[in-house]
Amino acid sequence: MKKIHLGFIFLLLAIITSVPISYAQSTHDLDRDGIADEVDSCPNLQEDYEGVIDGCPSNFVPWYDEDFDGIQDNIDQCPSLRENYNKFQDEDGCPDTTPGTGSSVPADSDGDGFIDILDLCPTQPETFNGILDTDGCPDTFGSGSDRDRDGVPDHLDACPLSAETYNKFQDTDGCPDTVTDSSFVDTDNDGIIDKIDFCQTEPETFNGYRDTDGCPDIVLDTEFGDADGDGIPDKSDSCPNQKETFNQFADYDGCPDSVPSFSGKLNDSDRDGVMDADDACPLEPERYNKFEDEDGCPDIPVYSINVDSDQDGIPNSNDQCPTVKETYNKFQDEDGCPDYVADDKGIPDSDGDGIHDRIDNCPNQPETFNGILDLDGCPDNYISNIDSDRDGLPDGIDACPMAKETYNKFQDDDGCPDKIFESFVVDSDNDGIEDNLDKCPLVAETFNGFEDTDGCPDTNISQPDADDDGVPDIMDMCPTQKETWNKYVDYDGCPDTVPVGKTTIDTDGDRINDDVDMCPNDKETFNKFQDDDGCPDTSPEQSRYKHDDDLDGIVNNYDLCPTVPEDYLGAIDGCPEQ
Repeated sequence: MKKIHLGFIFLLLAIITSVPISYAQSTHDLDRDGIADEVDSCPNLQEDYEGVIDGCPSNFVPWYDEDFDGIQDNIDQCPSLRENYNKFQDEDGCPDTTPGTGSSVPADSDGDGFIDILDLCPTQPETFNGILDTDGCPDTFGSGSDRDRDGVPDHLDACPLSAETYNKFQDTDGCPDTVTDSSFVDTDNDGIIDKIDFCQTEPETFNGYRDTDGCPDIVLDTEFGDADGDGIPDKSDSCPNQKETFNQFADYDGCPDSVPSFSGKLNDSDRDGVMDADDACPLEPERYNKFEDEDGCPDIPVYSINVDSDQDGIPNSNDQCPTVKETYNKFQDEDGCPDYVADDKGIPDSDGDGIHDRIDNCPNQPETFNGILDLDGCPDNYISNIDSDRDGLPDGIDACPMAKETYNKFQDDDGCPDKIFESFVVDSDNDGIEDNLDKCPLVAETFNGFEDTDGCPDTNISQPDADDDGVPDIMDMCPTQKETWNKYVDYDGCPDTVPVGKTTIDTDGDRINDDVDMCPNDKETFNKFQDDDGCPDTSPEQSRYKHDDDLDGIVNNYDLCPTVPEDYLGAIDGCPEQ
């Protein structure tokens, strides 16, 4: 083996000495392994001439070099940015400018804040005007013409001759549209609304890997497969038998890893443009929404997928009637569907709109559930459709019918032009309750008269009780007269007296009539201990012999009916024969 190595070294020396001096002097070889940097796959690591001669040592593992610049991540000051090998500080792993052209930071030729390697127009500065402000290119506006007078300039208006209908659904395209459902649009029905879904026509595969991006992650390619089941196909997985640790650091290589130190000034682990040294959330990318964009943290939590289309407090996932509100009348209130109480309950709803006559201002005319006074029980078709200022809000509900609303997510429903001041507070769910006061900032309040100021939809709405006797009016046969709690028909809500003589009423259904039942509302536990008092109890024997609960002589471990005593009339299995 030594002879082979010596022979190879002599051959290499012969090749090197045969190269013209002028070429040898012009060739740059940072690691001095005899392989020029321009063809050296690892210009910072010496070749050991074992195996493939590519400029890398034979034990070099590429996934420890995230940016593939030949400088391992543990010594690379910019592990996610490739070194540009310009003979200036080539060993630090960071792209930089040559001496005399500026500091050794990534070049930004046009000085717009986007380094050249990420700038689509590196010699033309970005114009920060709200239009594609992250591409690094200047933007040119079209004319200020707005022929349909919908507030969207013609050059940005997909329908320049048809006015936009401002209904919070695609309000920026300039086209009229209708929302068929009050929920957010979710084209692929994966529970992630289109506005935050990166794959709007492909449903998310919920496998613990990037489950909030809306994209399927499991590889469907049976040719290559995914042996470790981490969502990265084997053909692209550097560690096909070891699962990726998804920690937002080199998550695409398929290998388990740990997060590097954030001490380097030019590190940007989450690639949000805010360097780790200044990033308060170095592993979570900034959401650029003009709210504290310099801190490097997302400012609004991930949207909740528990959409409640009809705003009845029951999420669509549990709501059997997701577009029709539940009528909270103590009858199947958990199914999310409007329903009617049986006739024997005595709660009429003449117009069948789910609002019982007692609180329905129009008991013979059904409510039109259109978001306008939906709790009064009256139809709302009296509102005119005239819209004098053509801002999408009818004059009947427009506080400024002659002045257009400025749709800037600040009081957009009042119909008046307004400005957002820098100190304005965010209302993420647009329910009119500011996030700093909203207990559920991402789920809109259901305005139904029950805790309407907490900002949360309501799932357990209390019922009125006019006589304050503890029996809700909808179940109270005498809503203006208090129940007399005397253990006689106490659930009907009416005052009464216990009838004279023996009664056959058995409130708790334990077959001991209330007149002799010491606990008429609690069932007797028939355990051969004071079984005639009507009260639940535990016999002394049971507390002493807990291994035979039914005291039939068969311990629980062998008793097929451990709580029912054996009657010894047949098979001795612990169960009675009858």
